Amino acid sequence: LATPARSPWLLPGLMVGISVLALLAAQTWDEWSHLIYLVPYTFLGNSLAPLPYDGAVVYLGGRYSLLLIVVVAVLATLLIEAWNMELLARLLAREGTRPLRSHRVTQWSLHWYRKAPFWSLVATCIIPIIPHYPMRFLAVLAGYPLWKYQLSVVLGRGARYVGLAGVGIAMPIPGIWIAVASVVLLAFGIRS
Repeated sequence: LATPARSPWLLPGLMVGISVLALLAAQTWDEWSHLIYLVPYTFLGNSLAPLPYDGAVVYLGGRYSLLLIVVVAVLATLLIEAWNMELLARLLAREGTRPLRSHRVTQWSLHWYRKAPFWSLVATCIIPIIPHYPMRFLAVLAGYPLWKYQLSVVLGRGARYVGLAGVGIAMPIPGIWIAVASVVLLAFGIRS
């Protein structure tokens, strides 16, 4: 595995800068603040932080244009996913990860992953009960091209966000209900 040539601080620095600008913009444009907050929340919700992200998209569905929600969420997701992939590439390229890379379970998983890498990535981006994290590892270990990975994110997360925001449009759910349900689901997810 090769590590990316650019500075390891470029993408995190870019996300911090965008997050600061988003927080300042949310203070300026109050009527757009919830949508603007989606940007830094997307960075957190699609990283390793266990945040109840889907509920936020449902909540926004009843308040903003479906297309606008999906575009904002997908663009922010593309940036965090680029960093996720870069971070994993840097970590998995280290010599200490050789036992993990060569382990029989890893190799077995890679064998099956290589049969349909694109569609398995799309599926794990769409379906919330199937974790996407292992697919990131497999994509990096398989040397899957970033542009194809990002295309799978556009299709998969885009479809997921359309569905989630669509629920918010069809059934405006009070924010407190979404927050409580999200925390309960998160607790069950962490516990299991």
